[in-house]
Amino acid sequence: MTRQATVNRRDQDGNVCTRPPLDGLPVRKFLTAAGDGTGTYNLIGDYSAAPQDFSFLAVNEVNIYTLLIAISDNANFNQGDYGAIVGGLTNGIGFFLNIPGTGEGRLIHPVNLKFNYEWLSITHNVSLTSFAGIAQTLCIGLQVSNDFGMPLQLLPGWRFIVRLNDNFTSLISQTFGIRGIFL
Repeated sequence: MTRQATVNRRDQDGNVCTRPPLDGLPVRKFLTAAGDGTGTYNLIGDYSAAPQDFSFLAVNEVNIYTLLIAISDNANFNQGDYGAIVGGLTNGIGFFLNIPGTGEGRLIHPVNLKFNYEWLSITHNVSLTSFAGIAQTLCIGLQVSNDFGMPLQLLPGWRFIVRLNDNFTSLISQTFGIRGIFL
């Protein structure tokens, strides 16, 4: 690349960029059964009888920069539990990408996550908060571009999925969301 080409790579404020600025709209969506962010996003049902997918379906090209997970419960969390579900999950949580015509592939972690401590195996950005009383919330912010070197790019028709197959009814709240840029 020539010096001139580097100098001309600037954002709207005139700052020199190491890569071209992205034009697009910021987006934050919860993973839901519909896949469009509408409907129930507090995923605390009993999904133990059969796996249940909650997803985000890209209708436009989108770059996902962050996966946001929040798990709240009315008890103290232990490493070997899930939230405060004693002993963790039976089947665990899996993340998948479905590409039409190609099929489905596992993302983020090679096996399903069953315990609180396993979130630390996918990102260091994990925090446990305590409010008044004993209720706690585990916040996981998987910075896709930081942790994997680039954002997860979805093309129209591609689906980002979280698959649940356990009973979460004892939790207060459990949400899975994405944050990114619609291109």
